[in-house]
Amino acid sequence: MFFVAPVKVHTALIEPCDLLYLIGWSNSLKISNKKILVIPTKIFAMCLLSCWYSIATAQSFEQVAPGAQHICALDSSGQVECTTTPVATRFLPPGDLPLMREISAGQQHTCGITLDGGVECWGADAFGVLQVPEFDAPVVSLSAGINHTCAIDENNRVQCWGLGTNGQLDVPDVPGGFVKVDAGREASCGIDVNGDIHCWSTVDSFVFDQPVEGPFIDLDLSRLSACGLTGNGDIECFVLNEFADITPPIDGPYSDLTVTTGSICGLGMDQLLDCSFREPTMFSTDPLIEEFPFDVALSSIERSAQIGGDSPICGVRAESGTISCFGDGPSEGFLPAPPGASPLVDANTASSFNLQLTAQVYSSTQVELFWNRVPSVFPQISVEVFRDDELIATTLNNISLFFNLNVGPNDEARYRVRTVDDAGNRGEFSNEILVNRISGVVTSSAQPINNPRVDPAVRVSNINHSFFVGASTVLLTWQVDNPNDVEIAGFEVRVDDELLGFVENTVFSGELISRNVCNVFTVAALASDGSILDFSARDFSGSSFMSACSN
Repeated sequence: MFFVAPVKVHTALIEPCDLLYLIGWSNSLKISNKKILVIPTKIFAMCLLSCWYSIATAQSFEQVAPGAQHICALDSSGQVECTTTPVATRFLPPGDLPLMREISAGQQHTCGITLDGGVECWGADAFGVLQVPEFDAPVVSLSAGINHTCAIDENNRVQCWGLGTNGQLDVPDVPGGFVKVDAGREASCGIDVNGDIHCWSTVDSFVFDQPVEGPFIDLDLSRLSACGLTGNGDIECFVLNEFADITPPIDGPYSDLTVTTGSICGLGMDQLLDCSFREPTMFSTDPLIEEFPFDVALSSIERSAQIGGDSPICGVRAESGTISCFGDGPSEGFLPAPPGASPLVDANTASSFNLQLTAQVYSSTQVELFWNRVPSVFPQISVEVFRDDELIATTLNNISLFFNLNVGPNDEARYRVRTVDDAGNRGEFSNEILVNRISGVVTSSAQPINNPRVDPAVRVSNINHSFFVGASTVLLTWQVDNPNDVEIAGFEVRVDDELLGFVENTVFSGELISRNVCNVFTVAALASDGSILDFSARDFSGSSFMSACSN
C-alpha cells in the first residue's frame, strides 16, 4: 500500500498487510487495555492471502466511492478520478485536488483524506457539507453520509459536519474514543476502542440504552438498517428494516460488507459476493439480482448514496482494478459510467451526428436555441454553440441552450452548432439561423426542427423572490405543473447566465447579487440526462421585480 497507517493501531483502520506486520505474524492483537482480540485461523489466513495478493498485483483503482449521480475512485498513487451524469457535473473535484489516501461520497459531495491527514471536500455545499471543521490531529478515517460527514483523527476523536436535523452530528463522549465511524442518512454510528458500537440520532431505531457489544471491526448503515462485521468475520445486524424481511448472509467469514435498502452483502475469503435479499411485497419489486457479479472477485464493495431505489453497489475488481456497479440503479441510469470505464464498443462519436437548429426569442434579452436531441452515450458528447462564427458556449445539455443578452451582441446575430466529443472529434455544422432579438424573427437557412418548448409536459412558472432581512442572501421560490408525473432530476438556478446552484425542490437561497442593476433569474427543470424539461425566467432591479429590465 502507498500509505502506512499510524503506529496507534485499530483493526478497523488497517489493511491486511499492515495487520500482519504489526502483530508480528502472530494471531492476537491488543486493541485496548481491556480486551484482547483473538484473530481466528481463517481470518489470519485471509489476511495472509490478501497481503500476498495486494503485493503481487497492481490495481488501477484501490477504492471506489459512489454518490447519487457521481462516482469517484482512488488509484494507488493517491489520485482521484470522478465521473458524473450530465446533470451533476457540479460534483466533479477541483483541478488542484491534492493526493488522497481515502475517499467517501455522499449524495452531492465527496470528501477525502490527504496524505498529510487533512480533509478536503468538494461538490455541492448543501447544508454545509463542505465546511470542514478544524482537527487537532491528522485524520485517519472518514465516512460521508447522505448530507453529512464524520471523520476520526489519530487521537480517536470524531467530528461530524453538515445536516444535523436528526442529531447525526452529536457525537457522544465515549471513553477512549472511536476507531471507526459510518455516516448514514439520519444517523451516525461508530466503533469504540473496545470494539463496541455506539450510534447518535433521534431516530428511534438508532437509539440504544447500551452500546452494541462486539468486538466489531467494521460497520455499514443504510437508512433503515445497520450491520457490523465482527472480529470473527460474521455479519451481525443491530438495526433491521422491519418492512424488508431480510437477514444477513451467514456463509462467512467476510472481509467487507455493505447494506442497502434491498440487500446485505459480504465479501468472502475468495473475494466473491455473498448476499441476502429482501422479500418482494406489494409495495416493492425484486432487487435486480441478475446484475450482481457473484462470479467476479472484488477487493472491496461500497453502496451508493442514492436515496431512492435499492442503492446500487460498486466494487473494485480484484484482478484488474477496474470498477463494476450493479443493483437497482445503473440499469435505470442513476449512476454514470464509473471512472476508468472503457468506451462502448459501438459508442457513437461526435462525427456521427448532424444537428438541425432553430431558436425562440422570449424578449429582447432572452433567447433559447434548440437542436435535435443528442443521445446520452459514453464518452459524453457536448455541443459547441457559435454566434457570428465565434464560439460562445460548450454545453452537455443535449437539446437546448438558454441565455440572456443584457449586454449582448447586435440586434441581429447568426447562430450554428456542432457536436464535439472527448477525443476531439467534431460533427458537421448545423444549418445557420439568423435571430433578431428585437423583432423576435428567426430565419433559417434550412428547414428547422420543431420547437419542443411549444407544449412541454412540465411547466415552471411564478418565480418569486425576497431578501432575508439583514443578510446578503436571496430566496427564490417557483411553481411546477407536472400532471403526468414526469421524472425531474432537479432545478438549475441561474442569474444572467451564471450558475447559482442546483436544488431538488422548488426553493433556492443564495448569495445576494447587486441591487443596482437589472438581473435575470432563470429556473430550469432538468431531466436525469441533463436535458431541459422547461424553464422560466424573470427579471428584477433593486429590491423588486421590474418589467423595465426587459426593455
